[in-house]
Amino acid sequence: MRRRPSTANLAGLSPEKARNLLREKQRLDRMAAKELRVRFPQFATLRVDLVFNDEATLPPAPQSIVLYPPARAYFVYPCPYNSCSGELNLAANVDDIAEQGTEHAVGHVRCSGERHGAHGKAPCNLHIQYSIAAGR
Repeated sequence: MRRRPSTANLAGLSPEKARNLLREKQRLDRMAAKELRVRFPQFATLRVDLVFNDEATLPPAPQSIVLYPPARAYFVYPCPYNSCSGELNLAANVDDIAEQGTEHAVGHVRCSGERHGAHGKAPCNLHIQYSIAAGR
């Protein structure tokens, strides 16, 4: 059995190693997640749309993720900037949709990660708009 990487001591690592460790943890967590048909049998599909806005630079392209019943019900998405340590966790939002019986949720958040660049570390603050739509 593989040991899950810990993200507790990322401060002492290079930005690249810290990001790789975080991605490996996410990969293992995704593989451990139940399938959509098991976790949320009421959903035929689940679509997550992400739109990014960055006042300082050209923002990353929008992303759309569609999950079907055999997909893993994992809703943590890394910040699209390679140099950022942040992630967006929409698991609670999907749980709310399932519990309330609604079919759609929208919201926005700022990335709380840090970006590493030529001028050192700085808060990412990428603005992320998300939309979650459940197909029943």
